[in-house]
Amino acid sequence: MQLQQFHTVRLILGDQLNAQHSWFNRVDDQVLYVIAELHQENTYVTHHVQKICAFFAAMAQFAKELRAQGHQVLYLNLDDTHDGTQGYSDLLTLIQHQVTQVGAIKFEYQRP
Repeated sequence: MQLQQFHTVRLILGDQLNAQHSWFNRVDDQVLYVIAELHQENTYVTHHVQKICAFFAAMAQFAKELRAQGHQVLYLNLDDTHDGTQGYSDLLTLIQHQVTQVGAIKFEYQRP
């Protein structure tokens, strides 16, 4: 996906895959939803590898469903966010990069 300019970047974390959230009531081509698999997600607590795979698969499926509804979604898999590839050492670095890259003036996230 070639990134265009967006006025808002919205972060969706893996435990916030709620299609009923008010964010998704209206499609806005100027809002970019970012869903990212991060290495820190599978290292902060020991998880079974199958659980991690299921978690990431659910995130990918959610991104696909949002796209099908017409939302602009940037889905970054674990390879995309690995330190050696993009330099996203943590979530804050990834957010700062994406907001800057698309020229967003607003960043939104859901409360944990």
